[in-house]
Amino acid sequence: MIELRNVTKQYGQSSVLNKIDLTVDEPGIYCLLGRNGAGKTTFLKSIAGYQNVTSGQIKVDGKTISTATLDTGVSYIENFAKHFNLPVGKLLRIASEVNADFDLSFAMEMMERFELDRKKKFNQLSLGMKTMVSTIVCLASNRPVILLDEPVLGFDAIMRVEFYEMLTESFQHHPRIIIVSTHIIEEIAKTIHKLIMIDKGHIRFFDTLQAVEEKAFSVSGLKKDVDAATANLNVIGQDAVGRLVTSYIFDQPPKHEASLEITPLSLQDFFVQMVGHKGGVKA
Repeated sequence: MIELRNVTKQYGQSSVLNKIDLTVDEPGIYCLLGRNGAGKTTFLKSIAGYQNVTSGQIKVDGKTISTATLDTGVSYIENFAKHFNLPVGKLLRIASEVNADFDLSFAMEMMERFELDRKKKFNQLSLGMKTMVSTIVCLASNRPVILLDEPVLGFDAIMRVEFYEMLTESFQHHPRIIIVSTHIIEEIAKTIHKLIMIDKGHIRFFDTLQAVEEKAFSVSGLKKDVDAATANLNVIGQDAVGRLVTSYIFDQPPKHEASLEITPLSLQDFFVQMVGHKGGVKA
């Protein structure tokens, strides 16, 4: 379980995380979405104990997390992570020697699947392959909490598909909390269980994809008709062209009328409306 209570992180006068309250209490694959600078990396690093928060408290399985915590129970890999410049096979074996819970057989299987040359040194790998090695080490650690920060950077389309399959297999083999930060929204939708949206240091949304499918819609038509249909609904954004209006809602859809076009929102469109200057689910 991950618990954040009134967590704030400031750099100088700037608040990157702002009084966040969040509880992640079930095993699952969670997707962390946010614009550049929204606080995603700071959020993950704080949970991992890589940096202290300015105020508030973070707990993982009841243990308070800070830079002084000896064993956080968290495995965190950030993009452009570095390792000792050793052959890939040796890196994996060293990881298994320092962590009794390390799943070496899984790591070796993934190394073969992704055609990683076990004899090639880490610094000789492409960016995508370096990221893949880091991700394999992180997943094979078998820690209760896995945090992956932009793990598909440098991956081509085929590698991304294989990565999502690996993520699913790893979770099925060892259910735990896995949080993945990514910009590629639609691709990961089939893999994740819940969605966390962060914007300007605040958690804007934390729910299942099913909730998005059931409650996120666009309603288009003449302004007077759209305004009447959405008057008592949670409107998260609106576009207007002359007398024609499209309102974006996160609520029960209005009744279908001949004058209205009601369309489910894609996950990407929902994200855009939620973190845009007009968006946000009302508290």
